Amino acid sequence: MKYFSKKNILSRRHLLKTVMGGSVLAVSGSLLTACSNSGPTYYTLSSVPGRSYSANPSIIEVRTPSLAGFFDKDRIVSEISNNKLTISSSDAWADNITNMIGRVMMLDLAQRLPNARVFLQNQATQTTPQAYVEMDISRFNQDASGKAVVTADLVIRSDGDKPAQFNRLLTLEKVPADSSTQALVVALSQILGEIADTAAANLMNISLR
Repeated sequence: MKYFSKKNILSRRHLLKTVMGGSVLAVSGSLLTACSNSGPTYYTLSSVPGRSYSANPSIIEVRTPSLAGFFDKDRIVSEISNNKLTISSSDAWADNITNMIGRVMMLDLAQRLPNARVFLQNQATQTTPQAYVEMDISRFNQDASGKAVVTADLVIRSDGDKPAQFNRLLTLEKVPADSSTQALVVALSQILGEIADTAAANLMNISLR
């Protein structure tokens, strides 16, 4: 039988505590590392109030907008300058960007045209639209000076297959409240509201024809 001295036993206990302590620190360090590697912050566009038009009842379809491919990403394109595209490493859209733009335009128009029935393309409906709203967006970003910029070809048709009754290329700018991504998203939402103002004013005239 092998006997251990009291000194050896104390040394082994000290070694065990040291090893266990190191293990606890290693686990704690792993947990801290896991917590620090959090996912992106998600942002969503929102509708903004505008002028209300008392137009005759009408049925309006907002078609899914066309968006330049380099904007159609999960991460937010924070800036375009000097032929360089800057994509945020920590901020992302909460939904597909084209779906969000279409939904916000629908909500903006519904608020501005309270007598109209406004719905999105491909929504289940048995009614035939009297007017169609289309947007081809080539800019939806922040420029080198810090301004939010949206360039959109806005088209309104009274029939999906007929020539447009309204077609205008709009370039709108707005200075965000600060340099944050949230302020940029708010500014982009406000610009979409301005585009909706233009669309609503012209839809009122088209719906009365």
